[in-house]
Amino acid sequence: MKKYKIELSEQQMRLVADCLEDVSRFSAGQCEMRYTIEEMLKGLPFDEQMKRRKEVENLLKQVKRVLLPDLEDNASKGYNGTDFIGNTYQIYRTILHQLAMDNDWNNVYSSPALESGNIGATKIEVVEALEN
Repeated sequence: MKKYKIELSEQQMRLVADCLEDVSRFSAGQCEMRYTIEEMLKGLPFDEQMKRRKEVENLLKQVKRVLLPDLEDNASKGYNGTDFIGNTYQIYRTILHQLAMDNDWNNVYSSPALESGNIGATKIEVVEALEN
């Protein structure tokens, strides 16, 4: 198996993590797509954002019923419900853990990702730390 290293800025790492979290949660049945929709609605007046968000939430509930008909409205498969969910969880959660360690966050990401998926753990190394 080949291995690759990708160099990302902290901002790029956060974007990758947020997008993968949306995908991971979506495939597990948490279909809110929180980060993606927030970015798509950015810049609109507040009332318009709320109106569109509500409309999208209703549509995403319908999508969930089609894709995951056996799950109740508030149910999900969990972080390791399928290999795909577990693999995407592993990557986004490891990225957020690295950012938590690098920035002294004291939150849920302060602990490492749980073992998940079937393609192995994600490894991240800091290449360069820039001073402000």
